[in-house]
Amino acid sequence: MPEENPWTRRTGFSQGRIGNITGMGTGVEHKTRPGKIRRRRFIVIPLAFLSILAIGFGYLVTTAKAKPSVQLGAPAEVPGGIAMITGIVPVELDGWQPPSPVDGLRQDVQEGAHRVRIEVQFTAMDPGGLRLDPAGFIVDGLGSGRPGPLWSSPEATLVDEGESVSATMVFELPNKAIALVLEDSTGSRLSLGKEHHSGD
Repeated sequence: MPEENPWTRRTGFSQGRIGNITGMGTGVEHKTRPGKIRRRRFIVIPLAFLSILAIGFGYLVTTAKAKPSVQLGAPAEVPGGIAMITGIVPVELDGWQPPSPVDGLRQDVQEGAHRVRIEVQFTAMDPGGLRLDPAGFIVDGLGSGRPGPLWSSPEATLVDEGESVSATMVFELPNKAIALVLEDSTGSRLSLGKEHHSGD
C-alpha cells in the first residue's frame, strides 16, 4: 500500500488533485512565454530593417562613380563644337570689373568664399553651328554648392561653323571646395585643375 503524503493529510487534497494543480501551474507558465517571444520579435525586426538600409547606402556610396571631365587646358567636345578653358583668375588679384555695374558683384564676398573669373573659348565645328549660353554654366565639385555665374558674357548666341567666341564667367566659390569642374546644361564638363582649390 503506497505511503500517504503528509501534506495531503494536512490540507485534505488528494494526490490526484495535487497533480491537477501542478499541471495548471505549468500551463500558466507556458502562457507567459509567447508574450516574451513577441516582444523580442518587435525588437529584432527594426534592427534588421536598419541593417538593410545601412547595407544599401554603403552599396550606393561604393558603387557611385564620379562623372568624367576634360583636363584643364584640353579641348572638350560640346554640342556643336569644342570648348577649352583658357584662363582661371581670382577676381581680387587683378581688380577686374565688368563693363557695366552688376548688383551681384557689388555685394561683399561671403565669408569663407572668393570670386574667380573663368575664360573659355568655344569653336563651332558643326554645320548647324554651336549654341552658346554662358549663363547656363555651373561649377560642380565637392562642397561647391553648384553655383551659377554672378556675371557672364556674351549673352546666349549661335556661333557659326568655323568661328570661335571667348566667354567670361564669374563665380563665387567656397574656399574649401575641391575637385571643381565647369559644367554646362548638356553635361559637358571641363576640369578647373588640381592647383585651383586643393582644400587648403
